[in-house]
Amino acid sequence: MSKSYGSVRALKGVSFTVPDGEVSCLVGRNGAGKTTVIKALLGLIAVDAGSLRMNAREGARRIGVVFGPEYWVGSRTGEQSLKALALAIGASTSRVPVCLDEAGLGDAARRRVRSYSLGMRQRLSIAAALLGEPDNLILDEPFVGLDPEGVRWLGDLLRDLAREGRAVLVSSHLLAELESVGDRVIVLNDGRVVADRPVADLRQIQGVRLRVHDSERFSDVAARRGWQVERAGRDSWFVIGVSLDEAIRALAEAGVGIEEAAASRGTISDFYFDAVARSREGDVAR
Repeated sequence: MSKSYGSVRALKGVSFTVPDGEVSCLVGRNGAGKTTVIKALLGLIAVDAGSLRMNAREGARRIGVVFGPEYWVGSRTGEQSLKALALAIGASTSRVPVCLDEAGLGDAARRRVRSYSLGMRQRLSIAAALLGEPDNLILDEPFVGLDPEGVRWLGDLLRDLAREGRAVLVSSHLLAELESVGDRVIVLNDGRVVADRPVADLRQIQGVRLRVHDSERFSDVAARRGWQVERAGRDSWFVIGVSLDEAIRALAEAGVGIEEAAASRGTISDFYFDAVARSREGDVAR
């Protein structure tokens, strides 16, 4: 998919697949193009080039969507809001109490939405996405406003929905919340997919997580020793396939100061920061 707004190229040949039975995570900084991708998938905007195929699974028709907590009418109750939506999309109103209970809002069903907290409004949005018993779900920043209990609840819900055979696409820039949820991570940067990998592959990677005083000197040591490294943030690195003792000894011999060091496995955060850093290096090289 490609999409421009005037002279701004929002999407530059974006291509990826969201398999049935998996939670796929579309990650990127604000402005990377995540919401544009979702709007294109839903037909809310037309792309300039490329094609989109939704509901490839035979018989799949319905898509549940979460766009955020800010779209509700405050004067309506949660129950009234979902009943109005159910009538609009042709869903049974009998689903309203079921979805409110599923979202943990059963006791607040008759309260006006203006009295809801941000997290409660987000839960209402998720309940709305479930009204039509969708075959697939698309969620844009669904963790925003949720407290720790809500984050755990949503993670469990998404995994359950995927286990039932649904394709679930979650767009987020909150990487920590995705660590225990995602089956696949798709990194979007500057309107391009710069990496796409199963999370299970990341979990198999073992190495050392480091925060150093001088990244330039660290990079020199890594290059001399042939280490495979991934950038994990500012002055933070993940060294693959190297023991903690070996890393500490090598850096100490080279006079590289270490702030933190720990044996670790690969994470979505490591994968994201490394993919973005590599894409930027590629842009500079071109």
